[in-house]
Amino acid sequence: MAETLELSVVVPMHNEAGNAGALVAEIAAALDGRAYEMIMVDDASTDDTRAVLAALKADFPALRVVSHRLNAGQSRAIRTGVRAARGRVIGTLDGDGQNDPADLPALYRALTRAD
Repeated sequence: MAETLELSVVVPMHNEAGNAGALVAEIAAALDGRAYEMIMVDDASTDDTRAVLAALKADFPALRVVSHRLNAGQSRAIRTGVRAARGRVIGTLDGDGQNDPADLPALYRALTRAD
């Protein structure tokens, strides 16, 4: 990858097929113009979360999907995503949409301030 990634956004997901599309689109809109990746970690969902995420990859090239074969919980899913991340800074969001992706640019600025 020739471009250095500024930010990796890690999102643990379990049975979030209904939220996945909107969340991916909101993250993409919030980070438009930045060098970023979205790492969605499917924690062995029993619904269509994995298939929904796979389909979204066609429209969102920054999207990466990592999957657990067995449910390991939110903390392990975050760990999996952080280990897969390639960005200089890593931010996390919950898969249920309770965190606003629009806050990511301000978080990034705060974490990369010179002081």
